[in-house]
Amino acid sequence: MAAPTNNFLDVTDIAAETEIRPEQPPIPEAPKDVPGYLALKFTFAPSRGDMGGAFCVIFEGQSGKTVFQVFWLAKPYAGSVIIEPAKDWRNFVKRFPQLGPLDKEWSGKLQEQLKEIFTPAEKRKLFENYTKVKLRQLESILRRAFETVSQCVFSAAIDAEPIARHELERAKVLKPIEPTPEELERRKKAEEEKKKQEEAEDEARKAQAKEEGIFEGTLIKCGAVVDPVKGKPSSEIMPGDIIEVSIEGDGASALVRKFLEENDMQPLFPVEEVKKLEGKTLIYVRINDEIRGFINVTKDIRMKIKENPADVARQEKASHFVEDMFFFGLLGAALIGLLFVIRYFFL
Repeated sequence: MAAPTNNFLDVTDIAAETEIRPEQPPIPEAPKDVPGYLALKFTFAPSRGDMGGAFCVIFEGQSGKTVFQVFWLAKPYAGSVIIEPAKDWRNFVKRFPQLGPLDKEWSGKLQEQLKEIFTPAEKRKLFENYTKVKLRQLESILRRAFETVSQCVFSAAIDAEPIARHELERAKVLKPIEPTPEELERRKKAEEEKKKQEEAEDEARKAQAKEEGIFEGTLIKCGAVVDPVKGKPSSEIMPGDIIEVSIEGDGASALVRKFLEENDMQPLFPVEEVKKLEGKTLIYVRINDEIRGFINVTKDIRMKIKENPADVARQEKASHFVEDMFFFGLLGAALIGLLFVIRYFFL
């Protein structure tokens, strides 16, 4: 008699034998995403008596080989617990201990009946045709066999669930198939082709974006540096102005900030674009060809700017002109006053 399964999470291959003869070529493995396996889920509850249970068998459809089996027979049976076979096989199996304490002796006896009825040949037939009619026939056969051995009367429920190999690999029921050298070479070539295609698409996208004037580089957040005395109102900032900003955030922002600090450079950058939106203004500055910074201004503030040398010269010239005019004006007033004094005393 086969030893019963006493751990409902263990993988037990109780039907390693198959009907494939050694001289026959091995059956090719089904693709990983195609349901090549079937889970048979069965519950039997006592109509009379004090034992009941459930089992789940997962087998390969082409060979009929069992890759996973859990059989649970509880005595006494917790009559309030109902497990629906229509549930996913993992959730179905996890509820087995709630049926009641495992009776190893009776579990082993009924497992022997299951092995006799559910042969590899029968599994292959079921995989090819697991209709409701076929499942009901199998349910009746299993129920009668269990009743004969246990001398209990059962009500039963059955369901079948197709499963793909990758699901069993993810559940660690099966180990991943090692790829052949040919498969590895094919995958390598496919990855290289995919990489080339992605690079070509990326270059084409960048070229189109450049042609359309769309920036495709890195965008980092900046803050406005306020100069309440000499600053320029943010509402008057225009492309071409050179403004001072504060670099905010991590990632690319931190790299730019570190570069400026290490090279003792001020964060002064030219304005490339100004977007006026409802309730705010977005000012974009050019840091380099691949990086742009943006400032979100929600009210009109005076921003610190670097003055254009030509503008500075014009301002200085205008200032000198005003100073000269003021000087000559005072000199003229003094001369006129002197004339009045001479006229008063000497004429």
